[in-house]
Amino acid sequence: MLTTAIDRNLDTGVTTVRLDGDLSPASVSDVGAVIGKAVAECPPAVIVDLAGLRHDDDPLLSVFATLTHDAQLHWGVPLMLCDAAPGVREGLSAFRTYVALYEDRELASMAVHANVPRWVRRHLRPEVHSAAAARNVTGEACLTWGLEELRGPARLVANELTANAVVHSGGEFDLTLVHTGRFLRIAVQDGSTVMPRCPEGPPATSTVMRPGSGRGLRIVAASSTHWGATPLPDGKIVWALIRSGGPA
Repeated sequence: MLTTAIDRNLDTGVTTVRLDGDLSPASVSDVGAVIGKAVAECPPAVIVDLAGLRHDDDPLLSVFATLTHDAQLHWGVPLMLCDAAPGVREGLSAFRTYVALYEDRELASMAVHANVPRWVRRHLRPEVHSAAAARNVTGEACLTWGLEELRGPARLVANELTANAVVHSGGEFDLTLVHTGRFLRIAVQDGSTVMPRCPEGPPATSTVMRPGSGRGLRIVAASSTHWGATPLPDGKIVWALIRSGGPA
């Protein structure tokens, strides 16, 4: 049996996925789904902690080479492996051309910071003027990162996500921005566990949503390439991705 755990660090933006148990033909798809969803949220990087992973068949480890390639190709997000047990480390040696493997999480984190990820975070209060602050922060980030063409839609998305948090979260919240090279991600994390309404009902996992969940979210959907919501034990993240060059 294989279990997974996800830690989203609000201070650095980096997502860590921990794998514990046996990598088998039956669990390979679960590994791909969990890591794939973490990558699709477009954090500055995804670190995969392999300390608790066991395996009996080296070819199964090729899943990490495939996921590394897909993360960079489709999302521009680096995937970093760390803390592999000796047997897993030896098995991954056949794929070292394709994967980034580090001795421990600290070294993987240092590698993330060495790449100077484009990451901004602002803590905001549930006040009307927070929407203006979010627009300003987003616009400045776009100019700093050379994303002038995204500045208009990005400011609009930040405004709507922040306005929704002010109205519905009932408390303070965090706005985060990250540019992976392929996508600009705009996200608001708040302490409310009430998920945005959509035709299918509240998602049980991180889910890309369809337009039509209210005026503000329709604007978000129209201005972004993808958008969705991720439930957390103590709240949620509502996020939107805008592809460099404009919405697809």
